[in-house]
Amino acid sequence: MSEAEKKKRGVWMMIFATLFWGFMGISNRYLNEVNFQPIDIAFTRSIIGAILTTIFLLITNRSAFKVTFKGFMFCALYGIINYSIGISLYSLSVERIPIGVATVLMFSNPIWVTLLNYIFFKEKISFKKMIVILTCIFGCMCIIDIFSTGGQNLDLIGITAGVLDGVTFALQIVMPRFVEKTISKDSILLYGFWSSAICLIFFADIPRLASGIINSPNPLFYFGNVLSIGVLSTFVANTFYVNSTKYIGTSLPSMMVALEPTFATVLAFFIFGESMKPIQILGTLIVIGSVMALELNFEKIMNRLKGGSFAQ
Repeated sequence: MSEAEKKKRGVWMMIFATLFWGFMGISNRYLNEVNFQPIDIAFTRSIIGAILTTIFLLITNRSAFKVTFKGFMFCALYGIINYSIGISLYSLSVERIPIGVATVLMFSNPIWVTLLNYIFFKEKISFKKMIVILTCIFGCMCIIDIFSTGGQNLDLIGITAGVLDGVTFALQIVMPRFVEKTISKDSILLYGFWSSAICLIFFADIPRLASGIINSPNPLFYFGNVLSIGVLSTFVANTFYVNSTKYIGTSLPSMMVALEPTFATVLAFFIFGESMKPIQILGTLIVIGSVMALELNFEKIMNRLKGGSFAQ
């Protein structure tokens, strides 16, 4: 496979990954109609992700099943924080605030990655990163429209859930750094999903969820949304993201994640008629631009342009 073909494959993987992530809020909102609560959706995504990841790794990487007890406990903590809590926070935010706003708040996660890396790994925050972080915070303030309303119209629970979801999303990247030499990412995903599903099964009322779908006006439609949020938005999207790095490295996928809030906002507009005020649109562009600026290595890009290739 030529370098151009590899790049094309990797780019298409990321486009589909971000598109499937963009559908999360849509499926989430539809499942709310049949009384799926945030914890119920988190359980649904976790159990489907766990089952499909198990099948996938049985075929592709059976060594991922071998971990020490200490390693398993770390994976369990990872799953509970990032999937049990993180997915629940996203579902709660989507339930209470516009999908586009919730998605952009989640997308601010690279900013939290920078801060957490400074706290835990003593990575220096450059002047450029500090400017980007401050700009992103300003963008988030525009998104929640705090300037024109004075904060009076804010759904504090929804906004807080969205911000905390961005933190847990960042922890998905930061936490594996503590064990990168001893536990594979496949093992973390595998046991993380299962730990999350086992934790949440005590809170999710499965008979009630099944009854809600079966007794709904259109059971196949709502079951399709269960599959969409579990298969496409969880398992397939994450798999595409991980595998895209084999073809286009890590920098370009990190930047292409900026497509996610765009897809989510456009889908929410066409399906639910949700719209954003001009100041919220400006805030969205500021956040996306800030994160892209954080991920860009301008010196490396110029070298690649001179060399005629973006492949790593």
